[in-house]
Amino acid sequence: MKIGVISDIHSNIVALKACTSYMESVSCEEYLFLGDYVSDTPYARETMDFLYDFREKHPCRFLRGNREEYMLSQREALANNREQERWLWNSASGNLLFTYEQLTEKDFDFFQSLPITFRYEKENYPAITCCHGSPESARELLQLTGGNTKAWLEKIDTEYMLCAHTHFPGEMQYEGKTYFNTGCVGIAISDCGFAQCMILEDVWEDGKAKWSPTFLKIPYDNKKVVEDIKNDGLLDKAPWFINSNIQILLTGVDNSAQMVSLALAKAQKVDKEAAWPKIEEKYFAEAAEELGIPDYRGK
Repeated sequence: MKIGVISDIHSNIVALKACTSYMESVSCEEYLFLGDYVSDTPYARETMDFLYDFREKHPCRFLRGNREEYMLSQREALANNREQERWLWNSASGNLLFTYEQLTEKDFDFFQSLPITFRYEKENYPAITCCHGSPESARELLQLTGGNTKAWLEKIDTEYMLCAHTHFPGEMQYEGKTYFNTGCVGIAISDCGFAQCMILEDVWEDGKAKWSPTFLKIPYDNKKVVEDIKNDGLLDKAPWFINSNIQILLTGVDNSAQMVSLALAKAQKVDKEAAWPKIEEKYFAEAAEELGIPDYRGK
């Protein structure tokens, strides 16, 4: 059997459709979606509508990613009048707010219903522990060389663990267990113009099934995505964070997290109380210049 595994879509419906079209063409029988469906590109509404339609036509299971948790947390903060947590139209949180405003009650209910981990089980096949980050946190990074990754392989009671979140695809073996990371569909690091995803297929040895991965790089029109980011207003709402995303889409070079950290550090040199998301744009501009992030506005 073939299982299509998709994660970290980040609202990139263009890349998502390329992945699902390929997986349908090779007759994937089931699909596992590992979270981070929205944010970072302008198509949150189209992405969610596509996923709802896709699950009606195919056997699917879904996990909640950290991006969905961000959306739920903002909803809770606003409902409880925690104004200090309100997202702003700036390079710190404007990208998230752009996405938030496209979501409906159906979307929030869907996100709330999702687990952060589940055990994939099928008779005669080895079970798989599936997560976005880790079995305990959608935000934990399990890198292929990470000590915490090995620790989790020791803890789980399955032979396989399948995760995402890091945006780095690959596999590793440790003490008889196997870890797979599917990579990133929407904003793939080091793979500009390609969406990363994977297919798990059963291989039988001595009457016992094993899972064998095929790591995919599916081409899609990344330049269309960049033009839509500009035309749909996302670049204007969160200039420097989205400039960094465009840099990833066009070159594969990722400076996003480093830029946010550097901008915050610069702000705190002037005001020790400065905190995300209330970071002035000038600090993002300075951080972007130091890191070599171009300004794609007007280009």
